[in-house]
Amino acid sequence: MKNKIFLVLSLFFVFPLFSFGQSPLDYLKPEFGRKIGVCSICNMDVFEKMMTRVEILADDTVYHACGIGCASAIMEGKNVKDVKVVDFKNLKLIDAKKAWFVTGSVVLPARAMLPEFSFSSKEDAEKFSKLYGGYVFDYQGMLNVAKKIREERKKN
Repeated sequence: MKNKIFLVLSLFFVFPLFSFGQSPLDYLKPEFGRKIGVCSICNMDVFEKMMTRVEILADDTVYHACGIGCASAIMEGKNVKDVKVVDFKNLKLIDAKKAWFVTGSVVLPARAMLPEFSFSSKEDAEKFSKLYGGYVFDYQGMLNVAKKIREERKKN
């Protein structure tokens, strides 16, 4: 009897999901907003609400990167006028040169090369780091880490 009730309830909830073209897993995906571009380094789709997104204004062109690791590669040799990253606290774009970054924490965004989070204040970055681990870097320090990782990968 319990199995029949479970089967009926399962069909009642699951069938409409498939009928409307969505799988149950679609409900578990985070809301990233609209797609705004593709990272030219790793070909990852870049969405407006991605926590690791970077927006680069260089040579009168806006480039989108999936994170600071790829952004550092995009910026090489270009006349970079502005770099913005997403503040982890409010998901708004902030000036990357004034931002603080945490990498190496137990919280891993969906990124491969250099999983990092950016913050508008050093205090917020340090609080996050104390809670979840990781290392705090300023903008130049983060670019140096990204460059070092890229150089090590070229060797392998």
